[in-house]
Amino acid sequence: MDFQITKYVKSRTDEELLNDMKKVADANGRKLTQKIYRAYRKNIDSTIAYDTTISKQIGWSKALSLIDVKFSQPQNNSRISEEELLEEILRLWTELGRQPTTTDLKNRLSKYPRSRFNDRFGGWGNALKRFVEWVNNEDYALTTQILKEQDLNHKTNRDINLRQRFVVMQRDNFKCSICGNTPASNPEVRLHVDHIIPWSKDGETVMKNLQTLCQNCNLGKSDLDM
Repeated sequence: MDFQITKYVKSRTDEELLNDMKKVADANGRKLTQKIYRAYRKNIDSTIAYDTTISKQIGWSKALSLIDVKFSQPQNNSRISEEELLEEILRLWTELGRQPTTTDLKNRLSKYPRSRFNDRFGGWGNALKRFVEWVNNEDYALTTQILKEQDLNHKTNRDINLRQRFVVMQRDNFKCSICGNTPASNPEVRLHVDHIIPWSKDGETVMKNLQTLCQNCNLGKSDLDM
């Protein structure tokens, strides 16, 4: 699992990003978390920047300080399971399109602080090693899932589990199979894993029938499949 970190290219100025944050904070009584920001972007104003862009370019906690909003500490719960921590690494790796680093944790891209990973695994490097073992557990990630009764015309289930999605994206180098876009160079790119032959047209949920697509190409493909 050898990944290269691509140099990040700014798409907006710091001032523009801070203005986006101010807008959301003002709309929420001067309260702002990444969860609130994402919900606002999704449901109210999709033109504002992604919170991951802010975290990479400025740093989330620093940006909050610059707009005079009190920083809320990330979840710090000793009862967080190993599975939850590994799934968080998976989410970060998928969204960034590259191996996450301690700098990403410092910039608050993770919902868990670095100390949670250190306590559980004895360090970030050990957490990544455990993650590789977890992802490569084929008994969980790649085997045929139990079929629902209404899916008996298929050999596999329609749903693609989290680890299978990651393995497909890893195989495709975290790039869209159509246009080549990747979140490693453009943080606004969102990757999906989709069936090449649609499941509704007897396509199966197996590696050779799965591909990585960016959101735009996936929507375009969906229109063609209709």
